[in-house]
Amino acid sequence: MRPKPKHWQPEYGAWFQDAGIVAAYPNRPLYPPETFTILTGLLAPDTPHVVLDVGCGTGDLARRLAPLVERVDAVDLSAGMIEMGKRLPGGNDPRLHWLHAAAEEAPLASPYALITAGESIHWMRWDALMPRLAAALAPGGALAIVERDWEGPPALWARVAPLFARYSANKDFRPSDIIAELASRGLFRKAGERRTGPAPWRPTVDEYIACRHSQNGFSRERMAPGEADAFDAAIRAALREAVAEGAVAERDGRLELAVTATVVWGQPLAHGS
Repeated sequence: MRPKPKHWQPEYGAWFQDAGIVAAYPNRPLYPPETFTILTGLLAPDTPHVVLDVGCGTGDLARRLAPLVERVDAVDLSAGMIEMGKRLPGGNDPRLHWLHAAAEEAPLASPYALITAGESIHWMRWDALMPRLAAALAPGGALAIVERDWEGPPALWARVAPLFARYSANKDFRPSDIIAELASRGLFRKAGERRTGPAPWRPTVDEYIACRHSQNGFSRERMAPGEADAFDAAIRAALREAVAEGAVAERDGRLELAVTATVVWGQPLAHGS
């Protein structure tokens, strides 16, 4: 099988165990409520509504899915992410079972009516993972790959995108389409896609900057000395400029932004090419 894109190799995925990324993660915007309507609509019929969430992180999907189903098994390689998730709202729901393990090796209580992967499947060993997921799904179940978009209006993105490219510690990063990459390797067959409407996200400038440090390329532990502070100052200046020029609204000390989510679902396949 062709290797994964270099910027998604496991050594980069391991950065999500960094204490700085774990601490920053709760600053990410919540998935829009519509996300969970879409996901529960994908549950396989005629089987217990048990969900597997792979690469759960702090449980941004799992914690809000748990009250809607019979059980969620939430798997992540980072013990720090799981411990943080347990302390966040819904993290102690008895229907939520946290599993500290790699998704490729975790003990699975199959069959699952739905498998979710929220901004996580990029970092896993696809050749080992996808056959496991294919075998773990109940008949009629699906793998749902979920992504958030909080980039803001184009005028803001035009200001911050060059800063991301300049300061990212993941120097191998190249824009890539996870669905296309999986499908081209014979590991996923897409069945459908839905994008939610926008939901409000109102971070302070400090929360926005902290959110960026939850992303792979901006782990404080991985950035060169002084780079994290320089990145923060540059992002802060770009935000202030965007507010001053009316590209982004600010009210009561909070930026008026929005978040959307895209859910792509289909079948994980056991034999890639």
